[in-house]
Amino acid sequence: MLKKLYVLCALLVLIRLCTNCGHPSIVRPLPEPGGSDTTGIDTISTRPDPGALDTLRIINSDSLLAFSKRFGSVYSFDEADLEQKTGTFYKANDFIGRPVTLDYKFVAPASDTMKHRPFVLMVHEGAFLFGSLDNEMGKARLLARKGYAAASINYRLGFNGGSQQNACGGNNREIIQAVYRAVQDTYVALHYFAGKADELGIDPGQMMLAGSSAGAITITALLYMTEADFEALLPGITATLGRLDPQPFGTPFRVRALLSTMGYSIFKSSYITAANAKPTVFFQRTGDDILPYQQGTFLSCPFYLTVEGAKPASERLRKWKVPFELNYQPEKGHHLSYTEEYITNRYAQFMKRLWANNPHQIVNENFKTIEDVLIK
Repeated sequence: MLKKLYVLCALLVLIRLCTNCGHPSIVRPLPEPGGSDTTGIDTISTRPDPGALDTLRIINSDSLLAFSKRFGSVYSFDEADLEQKTGTFYKANDFIGRPVTLDYKFVAPASDTMKHRPFVLMVHEGAFLFGSLDNEMGKARLLARKGYAAASINYRLGFNGGSQQNACGGNNREIIQAVYRAVQDTYVALHYFAGKADELGIDPGQMMLAGSSAGAITITALLYMTEADFEALLPGITATLGRLDPQPFGTPFRVRALLSTMGYSIFKSSYITAANAKPTVFFQRTGDDILPYQQGTFLSCPFYLTVEGAKPASERLRKWKVPFELNYQPEKGHHLSYTEEYITNRYAQFMKRLWANNPHQIVNENFKTIEDVLIK
């Protein structure tokens, strides 16, 4: 009898231990080399591999969000109903080793009856040389009025040889490292906000990444590029700058869609595969002179790497039957003529269709729909 009881207890212990079988041990997050972690998260759980971020449990189901009166083109809240919070999510060293404190602004409806809202993380423009989180706060507040929680972040800026007046003064090593650092910072921000889900009223399983220009490059690289991809572009980058995700065992999150504007670039559209393709909204001019609509060089600088724009990226999504909305203007220039209200309305309507399992591939020229295909 005692022998049977011993065997039973041993089995129960084994079962308990194996609830995390197949996952690495739980550890504290790894800080950026030369910096210090400021997430303030004491209990860190493992997260899936970056290529499989679709396993996290969603708190609010897609159907609940789809049929809610919130989150669409109508404003559910007034400006006075919103609350804003600020804080620091990370400290790291910049391109010349200076310590940088990275902060955020968070906005959402105050006294909200929905305790875990879909969340949009916004990454600003500026050629990885200038700009700030305030550039995205107009769109963030419009989304908050629709019922979302949203935040805009600062990330590390600058690279040797580059300046606001001359973005083409660097070299490929410098610009690849600049993108890598921005991706690292965005990863940390995602873990940070997922870790504060209860405090801030966020659903970590319903996160969207929104980026403008350089921000669009950043969120695209985060979703579609691995450390191996960066190593292929610049051997030794991981040893120099550390893990692409500095907190590989940080609080889990799930990215549902990419929402880009003011151009789009990916080093290679072939990074987008059937396994990792994400629903995406694009806004770009066909004559974009900073980020090529089809194919060109990074920041349109003659000696930088080749990149691809919204057109080939959307064609990859078309191939894999993934929802997208391509908004293009047949004009020259980088800056678009869409208002922030129009852009956020398109974002919101896109997410409503996604949550309603009503997947479309839409192409809009200026404000006119020229193609609308229901994915079957």
